[in-house]
Amino acid sequence: MLLLSIQTASLSLHADADDALTLWYTQPASEWMEALPIGNGRLGAMVYGGVQQERLQLNEDTLWSGGPHSYDNPEAYSHLATVRKLLNQGEYAKAEDVAQNMLGIPKYQHAYMPLGDLFLDFPYAQSPNDYRCELDMQNAVSTVTYRIGDARFTRTVFASNPDQAIVMHLACDKPGRIDFDLSMTSPHQHQSRLSGVNGLLMTGEVFRNPDKRGSGSRSLIGPWENAGLKFAAKARVTSDGGTAATQDDRISVRDADAVTIVYAAATSYVNYRDIGADAVQRAEDTIASIGDTPYEQLYQQHVDDYSKLFGRVAINLGGNEADENLPTAERIQRAKDGQNDPRLAEQAFQFARYLMISGSRPGTQPLNLQGIWNNEINPPWGSKYTININIQMIYWIAEVCNLSDCHEPLLRMIDELQEPGRRTAKIHYEADGWVTHHNTDLWRGTAPVDGAQWGIWPTGGAWLCQHLWEHYRYTGDIEFLKRSYPIIKGATEFFLDTLVENEDGYLITSPSISPEHSHGGGTKDGLSVGRSGTSLCAGPTMDLQVLSDLFANCIDASEILKTDDAFRTRVSGMRSRLQPMQIGRTGQLQEWLEDWDNPNDQHSHVSHMYGLFPSSQINSRDTPDLFRAAHTSLIQRGDSGGWPGGWRVCLWARLGDGDHAHDVLRGHVLPRFTTNLLNQGSVYQIDANFGAAAGIAEMLLQSHLSTDDGSQLLHLLPALPPAWPNGSIQGLRARGGFEVDIAWADGKLTNASIRSLNGTPLAVRYGDTTQTSHPAKGNRFLWNNN
Repeated sequence: MLLLSIQTASLSLHADADDALTLWYTQPASEWMEALPIGNGRLGAMVYGGVQQERLQLNEDTLWSGGPHSYDNPEAYSHLATVRKLLNQGEYAKAEDVAQNMLGIPKYQHAYMPLGDLFLDFPYAQSPNDYRCELDMQNAVSTVTYRIGDARFTRTVFASNPDQAIVMHLACDKPGRIDFDLSMTSPHQHQSRLSGVNGLLMTGEVFRNPDKRGSGSRSLIGPWENAGLKFAAKARVTSDGGTAATQDDRISVRDADAVTIVYAAATSYVNYRDIGADAVQRAEDTIASIGDTPYEQLYQQHVDDYSKLFGRVAINLGGNEADENLPTAERIQRAKDGQNDPRLAEQAFQFARYLMISGSRPGTQPLNLQGIWNNEINPPWGSKYTININIQMIYWIAEVCNLSDCHEPLLRMIDELQEPGRRTAKIHYEADGWVTHHNTDLWRGTAPVDGAQWGIWPTGGAWLCQHLWEHYRYTGDIEFLKRSYPIIKGATEFFLDTLVENEDGYLITSPSISPEHSHGGGTKDGLSVGRSGTSLCAGPTMDLQVLSDLFANCIDASEILKTDDAFRTRVSGMRSRLQPMQIGRTGQLQEWLEDWDNPNDQHSHVSHMYGLFPSSQINSRDTPDLFRAAHTSLIQRGDSGGWPGGWRVCLWARLGDGDHAHDVLRGHVLPRFTTNLLNQGSVYQIDANFGAAAGIAEMLLQSHLSTDDGSQLLHLLPALPPAWPNGSIQGLRARGGFEVDIAWADGKLTNASIRSLNGTPLAVRYGDTTQTSHPAKGNRFLWNNN
């Protein structure tokens, strides 16, 4: 085994796997969950691929219900002491009842809204032949082809980030055969009118009280009686040959050889305090800026911009070559039937990266529970930012999967949460610093919402700060750290003011919850009961794990930046007094201060596993007893699909059990993907897509520990499952600033190439062997396992 410094060498580790980068189908989508998502970070669309009618369901990332306001409740603080006292007395249900008075006003936040639909109605009477609809993930282009009679039709759609527009091109191999009517509609109050040459403009406003149009009791949308966000969408048609005639609410194209449609949309949103922009002018300006740019140029600009991000990572997990060209629907059905398909795992990994690039670009809003793809006025969970696991899971892949640029919307949102979070800290807790709870929305709500059993959880902002620190760890960007340190410090200040001492002299949070899990306090046998009991408590394990990281990051950042010596000393002292993790009577890692864990309670949330992943406080080297306890807890909680399954893939990978991680991925997560690869559990959420991809990355590369001498430890193939005996991964990123390529055969590492981006000291582990080095910035190292 040899680790060599090579200045210019690079490994060619990946066989041509372009076939794995295309999702394809033999019939159009018949419902929303079969349509194909495209996006440019701000604009999203679901492409149905119809023949008699094409439908693009449309979104814009700032179109939400509500408007600028504060959710803070001036009466909340008056109940805080009572709630703490009741918790100290073990009166958990009474404490939770009183804590309902500490919720924000209103107690529900606002929701992400659909913008509308663009329709193309075609006059075809006969059924098509040779139909194929596909999504090319390598270039982010959706294409539909079919034959009617002697003519072959091709329809191409993409969402361009450089031009901030959705572009559709229609072509036919026979001249004069393209006929259609274009129209737009919206579920909100709207109007359509002509605008310029062959342009159709739709304008509207979000309902002032959208929850009244929802699906009854399931609505989690707060009331709103003031003006809502205004929006505008414009489509412009350019035809080669034939005619384009405009009417009041549609554009009719007849006898064209080819047609290009450019679509732009905007809202009146400026920031979470201001909705005074001119949506119409914004949309018109976008169309005007594109002008007469030829379709071929629009296409190339889009592909160049997108592919430079997507092309950073390639993956090959082997698989049967005979299975390479299967339709995606057949792949999904095979997964539901229990078959192992490494190609599907590859597609799921790259599809998550595709969604990240398509839905999260610098300057846009972060991805919410549905990404930027939502067709419901009353979407599941309000399609908000749920920050007790879901948004964190979405962005787990941003750094390791070489999409650090796409992390920016979340990192910027954390910055924006400071101002409202400081108000909430003062009004709800009479504390300095800033805080946010389990949900936020476009208006950057930071007060607890929904109900005490979900919302009274003060560590949402603390967990978000981990993303600031992780971005620094991966990039080494000292200027970013300088901007982030005040945010991390502010989150720390809140807890310095609000932690309380328990009877053992340790510092804990109170009140709080272990997210979305009710404990055993007050139950007959003193064991947890899923979601059906009381949740409010003091000092849940997750809180102390998150705060241990927050305080450590604050201390390290202040040392790196050589600032705040006295504050650093205070934080260090507080960190040493945090309640330690505990092992319970069945050998499990306790989720709460009390040993309430029910070994038969297979709950979806595993919040106390934060210490294992995404954190690394629990590991086999430093905390072997807690490592074994975490293993016991995971066995007791059972395997799951959806986003809980995505987290479990990561956790089993962190435990080094690639076989179990793969079993969860293959047997529970992938079978719940729909034919368009989006996750469909009881409701549609997008976080499982990202959790699955993060788990795959974690199975192949880990960089969560540092060695005793301060080197960054990279662990190659730490949890490679037997189901992937041959393969390669190229372009993963590791903490400390490294780019890593890995190849393996017959279940064994064959070689790896590691490029240092920052000159960080390096230790590389494979199996039981570890080698160390101190590479210069820009150097590449080759590990040859011969």
